[in-house]
Amino acid sequence: MIFPALEKTLREQSRLVKEALSLEKDKGRAIAEANGKKLNELSGRLETIVTAMEKAEKERIESCSRLQKQRPDLFEAKSDLRASDLMHALDLLEDQGVPVEQERDLLSLLMLDLRKLQTLNQENQNSLERASTNLNNVLEMASGKDKMYHPAGKDKKKADGPSLILNATV
Repeated sequence: MIFPALEKTLREQSRLVKEALSLEKDKGRAIAEANGKKLNELSGRLETIVTAMEKAEKERIESCSRLQKQRPDLFEAKSDLRASDLMHALDLLEDQGVPVEQERDLLSLLMLDLRKLQTLNQENQNSLERASTNLNNVLEMASGKDKMYHPAGKDKKKADGPSLILNATV
């Protein structure tokens, strides 16, 4: 079934993002310690993780495409139908003598899979947002174009020369 494969891929993506965040923190410490050797090592490991993340993303897209081909009805129309409505419909069918235990079990499993996917998707989205923010901050710091506070509220680039400190006592 596609749902377990998709769940596995989303878990792998989540793990990779967490690992990338951890490496970024380690890189920050290496930068603070001016440890170039460790920084290069961590950068190499991060490249490997980014490659694995790209592969996992391709797998997720392929799984979603396969799911869409197998079950296009899941992607075509939006419905206000809730699981409780489906369970009620199954109850009505059962009252009429239609055997629906298997459908009830499948619906329960599908709802569990759906909840897991929603949770994993939200965790993945949150992790990706944090990773993106951290990565952008690190890249900005590495480029030497850090932003500084400006009284007018506009961002200014740091000056290349030494800072001027004024004595404000009168």
